[in-house]
Amino acid sequence: MLPCQRVYQENVLKKSLPSSSPSSSSSSSSPAKENKEKLKVTDYNVQLDYQLSSKEDVVVAINTILTNRWSESTELHDKYRLNHLKGTSLEEVIFQIKNLSSSSKAELVTFRQSLPSGVVTVTQLYSIFHTQGNTFVDKSLELSIRRGIVRKFIISNASPVISRSLNAFQSKKVTYGFENVEIVALSKHFDKVIEESVNAMKAKNDEEARGVVSSLEKFHDFVRLNPQEMFISSFHFTEADISNLMRLGYITLTSNHFNEQESHYSIAYPGCGTFLKLVNECKIWLVKALNKTKYKELLEDELFRRWSGVNPEGDPKLNNFRKPYFGYDLHWVLADALGCGIIEVFNTPVGRGWRLTGKL
Repeated sequence: MLPCQRVYQENVLKKSLPSSSPSSSSSSSSPAKENKEKLKVTDYNVQLDYQLSSKEDVVVAINTILTNRWSESTELHDKYRLNHLKGTSLEEVIFQIKNLSSSSKAELVTFRQSLPSGVVTVTQLYSIFHTQGNTFVDKSLELSIRRGIVRKFIISNASPVISRSLNAFQSKKVTYGFENVEIVALSKHFDKVIEESVNAMKAKNDEEARGVVSSLEKFHDFVRLNPQEMFISSFHFTEADISNLMRLGYITLTSNHFNEQESHYSIAYPGCGTFLKLVNECKIWLVKALNKTKYKELLEDELFRRWSGVNPEGDPKLNNFRKPYFGYDLHWVLADALGCGIIEVFNTPVGRGWRLTGKL
């Protein structure tokens, strides 16, 4: 466990969720939700619960995110009182959660199983090394990529560009577009995914499957020999190879010029689209939640309460475990948004605050 995680867990023991939560009818009278006054900023020298020092590398950072990305198993907090749940499988743990219907639990398990297990966004890494800055992360990534430890992927039109109107009469209007996003994974995780695909095809033992195996093995050799390469071209692979790799989600077409003799393809991590959709849905929720307040800011504890919902008895409603969030931990929603520059974090006398920035 990271030192910052131990400190945070000690703090958690001193805190709990509030004994009552504003109902929908009384939410407008709640000071926290009315946001009549701006939060008092004490400083911007914020220590995030998952933050690492420059002594650590991006491999540690990636593993930190992957280990703590689900709310029921994160070591960063126990806000939902679920860390005591134990089991040998995902199903065993999830089906112990109370306040979720059986259908919601089944849907959550199905979604989690479809999700790639080894990818994180570069913007999340920016937040983990918030003090050191983005250049530190970029240089560390480049070094790890050259060594073949980490692989980067560029996914086209995958991240929402969120705009907020500055006009007084449209102050709450939010519009969305999309831009490219960078994700990274440990090379050993990507290798394992390819090997699993190869083994699955070999088990079929027919002519078509053998052709797919050949394409996958050729592709695997290429990525191992070219750790920095994020694209391939039709010059290196046959038409059948390209078709097989696209169908399995290992490449996507990047060239829009279909009359060119040579087409270019982005190397992809299978299932990363599902992961990015999850991140985008969460980020849109965050922007809308902040945008509803007068000063576009909320305390972190209030964000966590809204993310989960709290019943009249003061217990978490676990709305964040339902579609489309499926238990993704809010820390990484905040981390991704902070790394993108669409929010900023600051200290207040009563805890961390988060605010939308002018970069929206």
